[in-house]
Amino acid sequence: MFSRHAMAEVFISYSKSDRTHALDLASELRAHGFSVWIDQGSIGGAKNWATEIVEAIDSCSTFVCLLSSHSLASHNVAKELHLASEKQKNILPVIIEKVKLPSNFEYPLAGLQRVYYDDRPAIFQALELLHGVVATELLPTASLPEDDSIRIAVLPFDDLSPQHDNQWFADGMMDELISTLGGIESMKIPSRSDVLHYRDHLKKSHDVATELGVRYLIEGAVRKSGEKIRINASLTDAFRGEQLWTNKFDGTFEDVFTFQESVAISITAALRLKLTAQEKEKVEEHGTQNAEAYELYLKGRHEQYYNSKESYLRALDLYEQAAALDPAFARAYINIASVCCVYYREYSKNPQWLRRAEKSLAVAEGMIGPAAITLRVRGMIAWMNGDNSSALAFLLRATELDSKDYRSLNILGNIYLSVANFSEAIDSFQRAVDIEENTQAYFNLLAPLSQHGAAARTKATALKALPVFDRYLFREPNDQSAEVSRAFVLFWAGQTKEAMGAAETLARRDDLSGQALYNLGCLFNSAGQPQSFLALVRRAIRKGYRSIGQARQNMTDIEDPECLCEFQSILNGLEEIIERENAAPSD
Repeated sequence: MFSRHAMAEVFISYSKSDRTHALDLASELRAHGFSVWIDQGSIGGAKNWATEIVEAIDSCSTFVCLLSSHSLASHNVAKELHLASEKQKNILPVIIEKVKLPSNFEYPLAGLQRVYYDDRPAIFQALELLHGVVATELLPTASLPEDDSIRIAVLPFDDLSPQHDNQWFADGMMDELISTLGGIESMKIPSRSDVLHYRDHLKKSHDVATELGVRYLIEGAVRKSGEKIRINASLTDAFRGEQLWTNKFDGTFEDVFTFQESVAISITAALRLKLTAQEKEKVEEHGTQNAEAYELYLKGRHEQYYNSKESYLRALDLYEQAAALDPAFARAYINIASVCCVYYREYSKNPQWLRRAEKSLAVAEGMIGPAAITLRVRGMIAWMNGDNSSALAFLLRATELDSKDYRSLNILGNIYLSVANFSEAIDSFQRAVDIEENTQAYFNLLAPLSQHGAAARTKATALKALPVFDRYLFREPNDQSAEVSRAFVLFWAGQTKEAMGAAETLARRDDLSGQALYNLGCLFNSAGQPQSFLALVRRAIRKGYRSIGQARQNMTDIEDPECLCEFQSILNGLEEIIERENAAPSD
């Protein structure tokens, strides 16, 4: 840990429009032992501002400047920056969003190291270097394990298309390479969520590889214009700084399968790997040879990652189109079944969604049999039909076939929660987090941990989760569910003021989904505001919230008898709505 006397003050300069970002960063810096000075809006007139700002900048060791379109337009931020430059302070520019520096910022920031706001490890490391101290306990760096595995990361591909409207294609190439290379026994590949925040990264390859605990990096870019595509890819030994392989591929989208296969084979050849017959078969497997169906499938998967009612429906439509073009495309049918299950759980209780999932899954099972992925979806369907024992059997079998199937572990945890087996639920969610640190896994773990675990473990886990949420929301700022979950994580981390400030901002928005509104209401209830909870539940139902089972489980969280009675009345009304909808011929 840092000692207080070893650390000088950090001054954070920001625009008031970026206040939430600034306060969140200040909280995390303090949690890591830094003393921070930040104007939280309490300074009054110009005279007070001048005196306190000058004194604070004069006494600080490092001046952190948050860069955004708002801060670049702020005269106060410009004044503070120039004052820090004149006083020869250490200056650390932190990028909230990509911006072109105007002349009054360009000169004082010329030649300085810049880090992204979502990359907390880089911020901490930069401050350590500027202050001449090291905190190895706080900032562990990944090291290569002592085994024979080849550790290689597939970094996000850049979209260089003329209109920059093919991110689905760029992400699809990354996802497919992660999946293909991850199927090779001797390779260890970081997951999608581990690498996505390195999109447009400014770090050196060696630093990225060290953080990920890998030796090799695959980087690339795609360009799509009409049917023509260009894909660049390279393999680098980050520790030696050597490029081992590079290739440029030009063709049409119908040639994309050839590209994927050639990249995987070229990479294994460059690393002198000999593939087994089974591994070679996996490399050559694409699920479909129909380029149009595959394009629709990639677009559907890109939509599914947004986790909203509208994006699920768009994804479902795209998967259905893909399956219609290629009736032998098993992955399309599996994803149809998966989306139907999620839609049933979060947005509708009409049994037709489960019947639709069952029908699509049966088609996929007829092609590939009882694989880990089909068993996972089979377990979801059984769980949502109320057959917990069968669901547990399917999911435990899925984790036996694939020990790294964190999705099955997440579902297992939810089933254990539904039968009040909190110990097994927390254990399943912890195993999922250990495999892949993503926002959903952390939220799933923290929810039961906050009620049935030690307070110290809850807070420590929440503090560890915050940077994961920040990195994700930097990439996907429109994911409202993740925004709500992040407010909860702030609350569990003991940052109640920041959590409720974020919650109140979210509650004023009109675009939140029913599920997001309900979850937000639960946060208000946890903070002792049951009336706000009830108001948000009503809004959630108007926006399509139908998870009555979840709502009934939350009844025990309401302490006020009058509010509990009102909540029961709301649920009775919701039950009537669900019955009417289920009686209708279509959802």
